[in-house]
Amino acid sequence: MLNYTALLIPVFLLMVALEWRYSLKKNDHRYNAGNTITNMAIGAYDQFGSLFYFGALYAGLHFSYHHFRICTLSMNWQQWVYAFFAIDFLSYWYHRFSHRINILWAGHITHHSSELFNFSNGFRTSLFQGLNRILFWMLLPILGFDPLLLVISLKVSGIWDFLVHTTYIPKLGWLEKILVTPSHHRVHHGKNDIYIDKNYGSILIIWDKFFGTFQEETETVQYGIKASYTDNNPMNAILFHYQYLWNGVIKTPGFFNKLKLLFMPPEWKPKNNTDLNPRPFWNPLDSKNPDRKYAYMQLLCCVPGFVAILFYKDLLSPAALWYCMALCITSITQTALIIKNNQYNHFNGWETLRLLLFMVFLPWTNIHEISVVYLLTLYLAFSFLYQCIGNTFEYFLIKKRIKHEKN
Repeated sequence: MLNYTALLIPVFLLMVALEWRYSLKKNDHRYNAGNTITNMAIGAYDQFGSLFYFGALYAGLHFSYHHFRICTLSMNWQQWVYAFFAIDFLSYWYHRFSHRINILWAGHITHHSSELFNFSNGFRTSLFQGLNRILFWMLLPILGFDPLLLVISLKVSGIWDFLVHTTYIPKLGWLEKILVTPSHHRVHHGKNDIYIDKNYGSILIIWDKFFGTFQEETETVQYGIKASYTDNNPMNAILFHYQYLWNGVIKTPGFFNKLKLLFMPPEWKPKNNTDLNPRPFWNPLDSKNPDRKYAYMQLLCCVPGFVAILFYKDLLSPAALWYCMALCITSITQTALIIKNNQYNHFNGWETLRLLLFMVFLPWTNIHEISVVYLLTLYLAFSFLYQCIGNTFEYFLIKKRIKHEKN
């Protein structure tokens, strides 16, 4: 069965491209390449995780439906309407808990840690957030909601979540009283004191107004998080608060104090006042990065490949699916590091080894479509040759130019 929802990704990417182009024309610096590609890499991890946690979500909903439901709803249009309100209500509380409970905030902080706010933020969702919400959604089948209906409804609501991540849509008049608009969601992403922990709604803003967490956009929004965080690579964005909590569990004395750290709000600190912030991986190069052309080539190859993998995922063997996902995700991650000018020691050597390993394991993937094998071989061979030959040439030109400038 083909996964037609994967075709939404090119639509979202087109929206990102158009908004980015508009930002460049206005010269307002609401986009930069490093941030956007980092968001895409984080989204790739999330999509890879969704191949498994959507299955786990459906299994959990199915288990809850068949073992704990207290009533059965008729499969008609009314159940879809009830499901919409039930999901949106539960989304509000899940979102609110994700901001007020440390262990849940660890999975959600990724979405808030960018200091830029644009459509590409819609990709910036930690795969752990999808896992965290499974127990919450298992409450709905108890009330008689069909599991498949719930999964479909959750995927549809994700479209609206993407659309509200923009600074270019102004306030929308009377719609502001009912829906979560871009203005409301800008407030939610703000780290201004008046905006902290406000506007948790997913589609309807009525829950925030009813439960006292609504805040109108009244001052310029400062985006990002209060914590001492450097947005330097995708894995740091995903694991930052988990590392913080791990440091806390190690350094905080007493079992109950350790447990308290996990379930208290993010602003709560242990009494020993130990610095729990993880050390950021940040190794900026002193000179102009010679690998940017290589990075953009990787991106142009891997993004269409990633969409194709998601589209044909049910036709691939498990080995082929894991192989292709790993290839695309590691390539996009490497690209983000290059564009961020944040490369670890011996980066090119490790990149060459990565490509070599994927070339070695290609015959073990059981990919039977010969055209796919040819494309993968061509991509890997070209990337490998670039690493072996192209980088040497680029470095030579840069050193020659620097020497010329000094003279």
